[in-house]
Amino acid sequence: MTKQLQSTSIAAPGFYGLNTQESSVTLASGYALEATNCVIDKYGRLGSRQGWFDRTTATTAVNLEGVQEFTNNSGVSEYISWGDNKVYKGMATLTNITNSAVISADNWQTVTLSNNVYMFQREHHPLMMTAGATGVSRIDTHASAINTPPQANAVLSAYGRLWAADVTGDNHTIYFSDLVTASGGGMRWGGAGSSGSFDIALAWTKGGDSIVALGAFNGFLVIFCKNSIVIYGDTNSNNNYLTPLSLRLVEVIEGVGCIARDSVQNTGTDLMFLSNSGVRSLSRVIQEKSTPVGDLSINVRDELATLVSSESPAGIKSVYSPKHAFYLLSFPTSQQVYCFDTRGRLENGAARVTRWSELAHKGMIYTSDGRVLFGQSTGIAEYGGYLDNGSTYRMLYYTNYFDFDQPTTVKILKSVGITLIGGSGQVFTVKSGTDYTDEYRSYNATVKQSTISEYGGFIGDTLSGVDQSPVNPADYGGVIIDSSGTITSDESTVNPAEYTGGGGTDRIKLSIGGSGSVVQLGFETEISGDEVSIQKFDLYIKIGRVI
Repeated sequence: MTKQLQSTSIAAPGFYGLNTQESSVTLASGYALEATNCVIDKYGRLGSRQGWFDRTTATTAVNLEGVQEFTNNSGVSEYISWGDNKVYKGMATLTNITNSAVISADNWQTVTLSNNVYMFQREHHPLMMTAGATGVSRIDTHASAINTPPQANAVLSAYGRLWAADVTGDNHTIYFSDLVTASGGGMRWGGAGSSGSFDIALAWTKGGDSIVALGAFNGFLVIFCKNSIVIYGDTNSNNNYLTPLSLRLVEVIEGVGCIARDSVQNTGTDLMFLSNSGVRSLSRVIQEKSTPVGDLSINVRDELATLVSSESPAGIKSVYSPKHAFYLLSFPTSQQVYCFDTRGRLENGAARVTRWSELAHKGMIYTSDGRVLFGQSTGIAEYGGYLDNGSTYRMLYYTNYFDFDQPTTVKILKSVGITLIGGSGQVFTVKSGTDYTDEYRSYNATVKQSTISEYGGFIGDTLSGVDQSPVNPADYGGVIIDSSGTITSDESTVNPAEYTGGGGTDRIKLSIGGSGSVVQLGFETEISGDEVSIQKFDLYIKIGRVI
């Protein structure tokens, strides 16, 4: 008698993100053994990440290592960037504003205070630029400067002043400038006004350590050392700034620290950072007193440690985007980016994580108008669209191995159904593997064609029924519409076709083959302009002999 088909469904595939740490056969079905160039969207679906496009349109080789948005007191934003021992201003066109500054490295950390932007890195005179200026200059040469600021590698703008640390030969002293309310503020150091310094070496409980980064959290000054975290607060709660003379030691957290200055990101309610044991959350570390379960990257711990060991700490960059609800950690040498979802935590305390490949992003920032910008070899780039500067990129998802709760029987694969959202006309490949083999069977299919959304189109198209009042380009797929309703290019000259895409749902069923005691499914596709999300997998099998 013919055996009845059995089925299993994987709803919201990859919802828990990557897990390369545990035994794959014991993983819950929501985990993924491969999730490359994916994000977990707000609906809990695994979908394609967005791509990037050049915002610098004037062709030039600048090899940018970093970029900073500078919003002045009038709310007007300017952009400065750096690379090849130069400092630039602008976005579409980069203007060299280095002037006479002597620069021999590109590991600047930049902050803004009042109407100035400040730049610090080890063994360099700190630089500054006032809003609207045409060049950077040394802080100590400014007319309002008093004394020489430290040549520090870490700087923080918080609580009305600049804080700086990590000077060659002195990795335990915190220097602070005068209050911004004083004339000159961040340009006054060495005892001028309320400026000064203090030594945190006596706060360390296990001997020597070294300062790596600085942060501000819940009214506290957070000093990230390599193997510990030192937190200071102010005894005067009536001020909206910290008074150094009133600082008190709040807590010293031993056993966990920060190993990369530019991995520290303030999410508004937390500080995320890279420690020697993975990506950590300051609030979780405080709650758990640095127990291992506070590791947000515990599901990818070993592979993340491998990347860290092959990258200079100065090269590791990060960004937090509240709009996209992710924390990105970039390893430019390996061209890998790890994307940590910040909407919630899994039961083991980890964040849901996916991996992005073939990306050498540097100096990532989140702007005041909700964009994510990167430093690139050709200038400033922006996260958006579904092409990597006009080129396709490959999205991959592979399930864990599963056995239908019948580990001693052979499963004969008959068919698979996959429900996809978006990707009109998208060609994709379903993979099936059995018994932990790397040799997969491949089955190609195509998502049905769907009509372009109402506001999709091409430059020169006229959109009927569109309100002729000024519009936000984001409301219309990244394009600008003029007073007649005609699509024009946006300021980055992005082709709006990159932003069009169907939101339709298609379910494709494929006949497949193969047999084994455990089964794995995969999905691969080339992202070429449209977003693709995986809604569901349905697998149909027959049960064979007992093994």
